[in-house]
Parts: sequence; C-alpha cells; structure tokens
Amino acid sequence: MTSHISNRGMQENLAELDIDELVERLTPGEIQKLLDEADPDDPQIPPSLRCNYKCDKVATGAFDKNALLDFIRDQALNEPDVPDVVPYVPGTIRGRKFNAPAKPKPRRDEEIELDIDLGEDVEIALSSASTDEIVDLAGIMGLHSMMNQDQYHASQSDKAPRADPDIGWRGVTKATPLKTFPAEAPNKTDPDEALQKVQANDSKTKSINLNNVPVSENTFIELFYALERNDQLTELEMANSQLTDTAATILASALEINKTLEKINIESNNVSPQTLTRIIEAMTVHQSIIEIKASNQQAQFLGNKVEVAITKAIENNKTIRKVGLHFQYGDTRNRVAVHLQKNLDRLRLKRIAQKMSTGSNSYPNGSKKNDSDGNYSDEE
Repeated sequence: MTSHISNRGMQENLAELDIDELVERLTPGEIQKLLDEADPDDPQIPPSLRCNYKCDKVATGAFDKNALLDFIRDQALNEPDVPDVVPYVPGTIRGRKFNAPAKPKPRRDEEIELDIDLGEDVEIALSSASTDEIVDLAGIMGLHSMMNQDQYHASQSDKAPRADPDIGWRGVTKATPLKTFPAEAPNKTDPDEALQKVQANDSKTKSINLNNVPVSENTFIELFYALERNDQLTELEMANSQLTDTAATILASALEINKTLEKINIESNNVSPQTLTRIIEAMTVHQSIIEIKASNQQAQFLGNKVEVAITKAIENNKTIRKVGLHFQYGDTRNRVAVHLQKNLDRLRLKRIAQKMSTGSNSYPNGSKKNDSDGNYSDEE
C-alpha cells in the first residue's frame, strides 16, 4: 500500500520525496520526539544521539579542568567518612591467628641397620674384598650412580683401562682426554711422473692418486690423451686437483676408447653438468667402469634435464656399482638406486652360477637342477 502525506491540502507520494526534504518539514519538537523513539543500538545513528538523556540546564561558562578537579577534591575532603562497625584499635588481634604447621626435621643422627642375610660365602668374600673390587662389583650389578664414569666402563668391559684404585667411592666424573691422531701426510705424487708412466703404459702402474695435488690443464690434457692408449691403469683419483671443464671433455672422449679403467674420482673440481653427462654417457660404450665419484662441482645443482640424462645413461650401464653424485630430485635418486641394486644382484647371480657350474650340481637349498645349464642372462 502506498503511503501519502498531506501538505497544504495536497497529497504527495512518500516514495517520491527526498529524506532531506522530509526532515526540513519537521519541527524541532517532532525531531526530538523522533530521536526519543529511535533505537539507541542502531549503528546508523551518530554516537552523540544514541543517549536519551538530555540536559536542559543552561551552561555556566567555559570548561575549566583545574577548577573541576579542585571542586572534586574539596568535596571529598569535606564529606565525612562512613563510620566503621567495629573501630580499629592498633595492636589488637581479633579472631584466630594463622600459624604455619611445623615441618618435621630429618633425623640424621639415627643409624639405620639392615639385617640382610647374604650367605656365609658371600659375607666372607665381601669382608676380604678391597674397595676396588667392590666398585667393580657395583658396576657389574648396574649401580652406576655409585661410581664415576671411568669406573663403570672399566667394570663393564675388559678392554677398557682400569680406573684409578685410589679414587674409591668418592670418584669425580671427568672428561676422558681425546685421542690425538697424526695429521694426514700430504700427497706427494708428481703429476709429471704419473704422466710419464701412463704414456709409457707401465704394467706396474695400476692406480694413480692425484687427490689434493694442483695439476695444470695441459698436464691433464696430455694425461687423458695417453689414457686412450693405456691398457694397464685401473684406478684414477683426481679429487680437488683443479680439473677444468675443457680437460674433462677430453676425459669423456678417452673413456669411449679406454677399456681397462674401473674407478674414477673427480670430486671437488670445476666440471659443468653438461660435461658430467657426457662423461657418464661415455662410460656406457665399453661398460668397464664400476665406480665413479663426481660430486661437489662448480654447479651446486645439476638441474632436472641433466639429472634425467644422467639417470638414463646409468640405466643403460649394466656394470656400474657405485655412483657418487648428489641428485636433487627424488625420482632420479630412486631410479639410480634401483638400477645399482639390479647390477649388484646380477653380479651375485653370476657368481652363484659360476660356483654351481664348477662345484656340485645342486642349489644352495639342496634341490637339484632340472634341464638348466646354470647360465643366467644379463638381459633385464
């Protein structure tokens, strides 16, 4: 239903009027009545208008804070105090006074005697035992709180050194002095001498250790070129030897030709991830290398593309057993670990088959072979 308001004999539609125009038509009394009937909790009303209390007194003057405080203080001092029902008397105690209960004092002077029958043989043995022997007996029984650490470990193991017998029951636990070991001797391998042995294909040179020895790039290049014609070297250690990426590229080419090298260590050098991929892919040509260590290079992370390429190259190698590389992604780590385990299992099966073919014709569990020659295929 449409509401209408009458104004000077005319009817107007309320929906068509503005709220400001309606407020202007109200008298002050009507506005006050409207405010009195309004909801004080309405958030649309200003906070100053939410209180229904209106003071009709005329203002006496400007607000003076100091005068108001003086008035409140004078009124508080002149107003009499409320009399106490029971007046306070100093020194008078009313009611029962609280006294804390007394704690019983421990009786240390009393001697406690325990009558324990250990048997005649045990009592004779304990009466003639020394303090050191009793300490050992307490350690064997597990009473470690009654002795120090050295005494307890000496009683538990025959290999441990004997504790000081003069300490007795009043031993103080002290830190065992650390064992000092001599420093590791520096690597005195001469790179030029090692290069000459590899170039001469020396039959006595099966391993070369250049770890922690600074080697020039030209020496590495000549060494890797000589490695292509060498068929005696089986182990090459070059950790922390300033191996550059250029020389490592020639190493990858040498691995495609060399058939006798079995172990390589190029840790802590400056080899790029792409060159590492090429080295591991070159290992799959002859598959003679069983162990490679190449962690801690110039790149902290190899990247997903490089890790996948290295993983595929390792999966194509059926002789590799150990890979010293840090893989960032769990998928590549898992695939490499599974393949290395397959290679170890394949080697174990070959060893068992060889033992069975040269020995008895029965399996380890006692059963006999049925239509089998004992050979195991390398195919997965």
